Amino acid sequence: MKITFGILAHVDAGKTTFSEQILYQEKVIRTLGRVDSQTACLDHDEIEKTRGITIFSDMACYTHNDNTYYLVDTPGHVDFSAEMERTLEIMDYAILVVNGSDGVQGHTETIWKLLERYQIPVFLFINKLDIPTASYELIVKELKNQLSDRILDFQDMNFKNGMEGTFTDDLIDNVSELDEGLVDEWLEGTMSYEDMKPSLLTQIKKRRLFPCFGGSALKGAGLYEFLTAFYELAQTSYETSDVFRGRVFKIRYDEQQERMTYLKVLSGSVKVRDIVSETEKIHQIRLFRGEKFTTATEATAGDVVAVTGLISTVAGQGLGACQTRENPYLYPALQARVQYPPDIPDQTVLRIFHMLEEEDPSLKAEWEESLQQLKVNVMGRIQLEVLEETVLRKYQVPVTFGNPEVVYMETVKEPVCGYGHFEPLRHYAEVALRIEPAPRGEGITFKSECHVDRLGINYQNLIRTHVFETVHKGILTGSSLTDVKIVLIDGISHIKHTEGGDFREAVYRAIRQGLMKADNLLLEPYYRFSLSIPDTLAGKLLNDITRRNGVYEAPVMDGSGRCVVTGTGPVSSFMNYGEELLMMTGGRAGISMNFSHYDICHNQDEVVASYHYNADADVKNPSCSVFCQKGTSFVVNWDKAEDYMHTLR
Repeated sequence: MKITFGILAHVDAGKTTFSEQILYQEKVIRTLGRVDSQTACLDHDEIEKTRGITIFSDMACYTHNDNTYYLVDTPGHVDFSAEMERTLEIMDYAILVVNGSDGVQGHTETIWKLLERYQIPVFLFINKLDIPTASYELIVKELKNQLSDRILDFQDMNFKNGMEGTFTDDLIDNVSELDEGLVDEWLEGTMSYEDMKPSLLTQIKKRRLFPCFGGSALKGAGLYEFLTAFYELAQTSYETSDVFRGRVFKIRYDEQQERMTYLKVLSGSVKVRDIVSETEKIHQIRLFRGEKFTTATEATAGDVVAVTGLISTVAGQGLGACQTRENPYLYPALQARVQYPPDIPDQTVLRIFHMLEEEDPSLKAEWEESLQQLKVNVMGRIQLEVLEETVLRKYQVPVTFGNPEVVYMETVKEPVCGYGHFEPLRHYAEVALRIEPAPRGEGITFKSECHVDRLGINYQNLIRTHVFETVHKGILTGSSLTDVKIVLIDGISHIKHTEGGDFREAVYRAIRQGLMKADNLLLEPYYRFSLSIPDTLAGKLLNDITRRNGVYEAPVMDGSGRCVVTGTGPVSSFMNYGEELLMMTGGRAGISMNFSHYDICHNQDEVVASYHYNADADVKNPSCSVFCQKGTSFVVNWDKAEDYMHTLR
């Protein structure tokens, strides 16, 4: 078997230490690395060593009982959660590490939602039980209450024939959902482990059972028992004889600035010199263990490798017969201006940030020509600090950033049709699209209702490509369009004059023309927060949350004079709330905040007015159409264009 498993956790839960212990016990490394001593195998980047946190996902490959395992260590800090999310698409299983003292944190809940979204089976390990304030039983109870009642204590179970006496009634109740006869065998004392193993594996694989263990990664306590169960209960099956399908999950430039595409082979195989992305050929296949790697001539289904030679791949992209792409759940909620010395050419800085954007697509580096400035999207201030260090160390260019601002997005309230026509001399394309509102967080999706007798499938596929190849701007603030379904309802080509770029122009103009007519909505990012406060300050702080347009759930008293308040609030109102809360309460209150979702902006009119965006003046995003009559081209404004459309005649 080949199994890819990721280690995930809230920051400071001991995730990297846990990963080090696995690699040490499997003899991948000779000595245990430590985060605090900057010797961790998977935190080998200089910035990771200095800061003592995982910033980049990293992996190591090893074998156990003739099976191949790919361990992926992911960032735990909220600011680098987009990097964590990109690795989820390649995971067969996840190990969620929870701090035995702190329990379920805000980011723990975010990780759990992501694991549910990507339907990844989960094992849990409650860490740091060597600390006096830690409690395995209390944390298990908290996990069941806040994450899932399907989390079961596996701590003292032994999964071997003859050790059935270590099983619990809760376990039998769970696995008997697939095989009712197991209950009778259990009560009669005739049930064997081999009898219930298929149901047990299925329940874990289908995310209807989440095994939970505990111990101390630092001291190695509980790791042997955990791994013994994990190796027994995690199983996969990959088809090597099928056609090649692969999933890109990371782009990285090495110290020699060679571009590496990290991918997982989902089926079939891929070899050196194979062409897998347009006309690009694989030059080298690398198997990594931290910063060290070995080369191979072939990778088969289930393998996770880095390849060189591909220059146009992007994270999340499918290769070969795999063409699907998942929209990310986590979005950067903040944007900051890049500042650099005037003697450094703009193009130099643009090139650097475009390379960084390849490694982290969530940056969305954008040059604003009218203001002559570069902006990047980020999760938080720590990410900005790391970007400063990265640019200086890798490219010897000093940069700083302006104060972070909120990243807004736009969508439509009701369905609207948009029309685009592009017909300068010897060119021709016309597109009719319906733009429909989609559920929050779904991004942009595409569907065709146009019959192939009306427009060939090759042009329909081209239109689909053009829908996704750029960021479409809304007309309220010029922010990115999201949460819409774009439906192709009609299109016309010319047997002689239509070229590929013609449909690009028609698609862009059709989307823009539809937005100009639509009832548009501004969306803003919201944080999910967890507030720990003294009971005596509860009334004051709840009023403060309401004043900031936040909403909260009923406070939960912990019996020690404090309470926990959870809720959501606009990033614009809560961006600096952590620092303000410290000053307001004299350090007696604490808050953790994570990006939650985008929703309708609470002060749309105010924000739109502050942007001063003129959609008609945005020449890079035209809503007009270009027609041709008697050999002469002419432009028709969006509000008159439908009178000329051929699809409406």
